[in-house]
Amino acid sequence: MTAKQPRSHTADVHDLIRVTGARANNLQNVSVELPKRRLTVFTGVSGSGKSSLVFATIAAESQRLINETYSSFVQGFMPTLARPDVDVLEGLTPAIVVDQERMGANARSTVGTVTDAHAVLRVLDEPTSGLHLADVEQLLGLLDQLVDSGKSVIVIEHHQAVMAHADWIIDLGPGAGHEGGQVVFEGPPAELVQANTLTARHLADYVSASDA
Repeated sequence: MTAKQPRSHTADVHDLIRVTGARANNLQNVSVELPKRRLTVFTGVSGSGKSSLVFATIAAESQRLINETYSSFVQGFMPTLARPDVDVLEGLTPAIVVDQERMGANARSTVGTVTDAHAVLRVLDEPTSGLHLADVEQLLGLLDQLVDSGKSVIVIEHHQAVMAHADWIIDLGPGAGHEGGQVVFEGPPAELVQANTLTARHLADYVSASDA
């Protein structure tokens, strides 16, 4: 399988989710740009800061902004959400967050969980967990449908097929904990296979094996 080349869209120049100076947990003043209406995959070793950036920063701020749209009366019944530790977050849209606990162990339940979500931004955590190869292919088709319908999809994932299928990859590391929290690669998967990171070697081996 050849790593995917980036799609183009006339609105891409100004239609981005921008994160500047994210410091949640072990993030070291991270700044990234995510293209909208694309499949962006966050990768890296466990503890590298993926969840801190995706869930504790991007998804958390999106939910906080949603809550602020309700009347003060309704907000009185809702939990107060603090703003994430980040300098700037631009271009956010309403988010639906789907984690491993809400995902099923087969493609049908996974597909149902995601398609029932109607937000413009979807944030998924390890959606291939427990899926067989055929189910993964079905999941990739679903992710394409979401993107083609104008949705922005953010996934935390280690499966090489999903990484190779992504439009944009953000790789965090280089290690875990205090040794992580940095962006070690940002770009399309076709460029990641040429990079010098653990994830790059992992993906390059998969692409080579698939093309053999």
